[in-house]
Amino acid sequence: MSKFSWALPAMILSLLFISCTVAEEPGEVTDDLTVTDTTGGSDDDTTASATCGDSITNGADVCDGDAVDCATLGDFTGGLAVCKSNCTGYDTTNCVKETSEGTTPDSDTPGATDDGTVISDEDPGVFDKNAGGFWTDPDTYLIWEEPMGNQGTGGMGPTHAAAETYCANLVLAGAKDWRLPTIDELRTLVRGVSTTMTGGKCPTTEACSNQDTCNKDKDNAQGFGNSCLGCQALADTYDPAFSYLESSDCQLSDRQLTNTECYRVSRLTGPCDGDWSSTPNTSATGTSTKAFWYLNFKRALINSDADLLSGANWVRCIRAGTADDIPEGQTDYPPVASGECIRDLDCPVEKYCVENQCILIPEETWLDSASGLTWQTFPTKKTWADGIAYCDALDLGGSADWRLPTIDELKTLSTCAGTATCGITDACAGYTSCNGGSADCKGCASGNYLPEILGLDIQNHWSATEETQTATENAWTLNFSTSKIGYLDKGWEFTVRCVR
Repeated sequence: MSKFSWALPAMILSLLFISCTVAEEPGEVTDDLTVTDTTGGSDDDTTASATCGDSITNGADVCDGDAVDCATLGDFTGGLAVCKSNCTGYDTTNCVKETSEGTTPDSDTPGATDDGTVISDEDPGVFDKNAGGFWTDPDTYLIWEEPMGNQGTGGMGPTHAAAETYCANLVLAGAKDWRLPTIDELRTLVRGVSTTMTGGKCPTTEACSNQDTCNKDKDNAQGFGNSCLGCQALADTYDPAFSYLESSDCQLSDRQLTNTECYRVSRLTGPCDGDWSSTPNTSATGTSTKAFWYLNFKRALINSDADLLSGANWVRCIRAGTADDIPEGQTDYPPVASGECIRDLDCPVEKYCVENQCILIPEETWLDSASGLTWQTFPTKKTWADGIAYCDALDLGGSADWRLPTIDELKTLSTCAGTATCGITDACAGYTSCNGGSADCKGCASGNYLPEILGLDIQNHWSATEETQTATENAWTLNFSTSKIGYLDKGWEFTVRCVR
């Protein structure tokens, strides 16, 4: 049931309840309510809670370090109410009321003229790029508050009005020009979901903000289907043909993100359930309920919610910057020794940037046409004995005849020229008798001598070939970072890559 279908009396009655939630669909308003204690006045002898002062509204806190628009607290027409130092409520001293003689401050308001008009502080401040408390995106130069500073009442996120006021009142790193991001700016943070990333199939943007024509298209009548649902478009209730997702979407792979189940740039922390934007839903129903667009990074879903009722979305303030605003030593993208890539966009189509190298994301198995051997492309790490058992039990790619490779078979993978001539073989596996210490067995200079299709797990690989001069306590390994062949204790855990 959509909030847009509620009558006004139902809206008023609903304010008596907290957190009634329905499933999200694009363009619908979720039923998340927040009731806020609006205790006014600055003189309060109530003892502060144990959690007061941590900038998170939790425990017995009514608020903690934040500020709200006075209009949300009662019979006020303007002003900003800052949380009291003991976290028991908001100080309404600076709130403005409407009187028969015009607008006047609730009391002597700093910055107000004699007729009560509040003069806004438009000083942007002086931004200190090395002060901390933010992240500068090296691709867009947008500067994002990091971590989030306003968790809302009860840690459930602020209402949209409170979010806007919080950003307008924020002074961070010396800057005073923080604001709520647009939906376009939020989309620059999406990772791993092509439809809601910048330029994706979902049409919801600052310039296209009507839910009826720019977000809801369940029957694909307008040609963009459920693209605004992100990964939720894969749910059973939707036609997967209308999701417009790509095969690489919604994979939650390490290359896409480090926060579990969060399709957002990994550098940012905090909740992923939904960030407010400043972009209004301009449809008739969206306008009547004062709905605004938000982005839920749990599913990379773009949806709208009513400012009147919601307090369950989060706020991350933003300001525009330049290349000069990247802090000294920011390490979002580490130095690139090879100079090949620092992000996926630097790589050719079908390749991704992993540890500064452009690689293919392969299938589960790879047939080496030169040797006729088929290899497991995603290996594991185990002891030698466990590796033997693992490969014997493996059922992969429709085959169950996998095994741990011999040293001769591992040698066929090496791109180091000397590896093939190393005297260690399946037939001659003694370290001394087979010249295991020769220059050829020591491999090449440091690098990557594993075929690109098999990824970047290039450290010691177990072979099934035992070292014959040590009472079978050791087995031969091949380290693809140098292509060195050596024997190691079977009890250690190294890479196991099965073959057939």
